[in-house]
Amino acid sequence: MSNAIIELLNQHRTQRNFTDQPVSDATLAQIITSAQQAPTSQYLQAYSLIEVTDPHVRQQLATITTRATVATQGRLLVVLADQQRNVQLAATPAAKRALTELDRFMGSVEDATLMTEAMVMVTESLGLGSVVLGSINNDTQAVIDLLQLPALTLPVFGFQIGYPATQPEKKPRLGLDAILFKDHYAQPASYQAELTKFDQTLHAYYEHRSSGAREEHLVEMTRAALGTAAKRRDFLKIAQRQGFLPEIGD
Repeated sequence: MSNAIIELLNQHRTQRNFTDQPVSDATLAQIITSAQQAPTSQYLQAYSLIEVTDPHVRQQLATITTRATVATQGRLLVVLADQQRNVQLAATPAAKRALTELDRFMGSVEDATLMTEAMVMVTESLGLGSVVLGSINNDTQAVIDLLQLPALTLPVFGFQIGYPATQPEKKPRLGLDAILFKDHYAQPASYQAELTKFDQTLHAYYEHRSSGAREEHLVEMTRAALGTAAKRRDFLKIAQRQGFLPEIGD
């Protein structure tokens, strides 16, 4: 069984290189307003977007994300977790406390995440491509300073949109036996076999892909991903400086 949404998700590719064809204001507005229909925790819509157009700032964000194309290609958004607006609406000390503690801090990050994924889907449905840049938080404080972010806001993702210049091969995903459990967390007897099978598929993907072919295995990729942790160890402290998580100091 298939439909347009299933087909869209099954054809997803992360796009990192875009043509010079401009993304119109109308298209960008359509992407954002359609994505706003995504779920939002307690209807607080605790996210905001900043489009970055200043070439100097884009260049600095390219350095932070280690992606040179961030400086020049497509349109660039930074997706924020934002409780600033809700604190202004509620306008009482008790409300500010509740909106900035862990529960609503997590809610704002969840809202920003759901909004971002919805933008990915809308973007691809319109024939464009995108890349989600978690690497925006390689230097969270620098991004806050560059974008002059007020208290009770934090960058969660960068989001770059454009018309794809290439068509990358489809990257494989884990099978159900590795991610779907019944009633409680219990790895099935087929679990290790599924990981081995996936590693073989992943290795073949990297070995034969048309751009950036290389020798790769799941274990090494998992270990390599841990290198970003060192860049983000200050995130919690920065979140507190931005006014979130007051209960940690209690």
